Amino acid sequence: MAIYFVSDFHLGERDRDRDQRKLELFDKFLSNISSDLSHLIILGDLYDFWFEYRYLIPKHNLSILFRLRDLVKSGVRVTYICGNHDFWIGDFMQSELGFEVEMDQLVLDTPRGKVLALHGDGIAPSDYKYRLLKRVLRNRAGIALYRQLPTTIAYKLALAVSGGSRHYGEQKPSDKFVSEYHDFARQKFSEGYHAIICGHIHWPELVDIGGNFYINCGDWLNYFSYVRLDNGKFELSAMI
Repeated sequence: MAIYFVSDFHLGERDRDRDQRKLELFDKFLSNISSDLSHLIILGDLYDFWFEYRYLIPKHNLSILFRLRDLVKSGVRVTYICGNHDFWIGDFMQSELGFEVEMDQLVLDTPRGKVLALHGDGIAPSDYKYRLLKRVLRNRAGIALYRQLPTTIAYKLALAVSGGSRHYGEQKPSDKFVSEYHDFARQKFSEGYHAIICGHIHWPELVDIGGNFYINCGDWLNYFSYVRLDNGKFELSAMI
């Protein structure tokens, strides 16, 4: 039985046909791996925007959450690591769906060493504007103030911002940007990690760096890629 990682679906990006294709392929993916799956880890940005109020959640593309809830009921662990489009998660996914939710990162112990799993936003030093913005967006006081906005206004504002961020992520990252992710991995290797796995930059990679591994899950916008981990061994594959 294996652990699978996926990332960056961006459901609700105002293209219903593309959303439907993602959902159909993901359902096929889950069916294909059903006999092998013990733990599914979502590395953030399942939705293009997710914000919970006390009594309200987004209503679009809920079928994927119900599909994942069925996995939990069947005994599969589902862990959700928040990304930069969905870090305003409340308790719905835990209390109603049975997911394990991590706001920042998850550490896994494998036969070959520790694995650090995270979304990956704010890693690159050159992305200094977002690094500053991240502090604001994840500030509890700011989130509380945002919740005071009327829901229609709040969602329109968020969709405008998330759309720009997503289109940035759809572009091929520069070599310099990718190299900064490799540098981050090297730093973590020096701290005792065997592998780093993330998403965010929409660029699937599995790179051996001196016997340790940097892995990026890619996305389900262009690549429909995923990572399998079994007995300490990583495999990067795609549905198309």
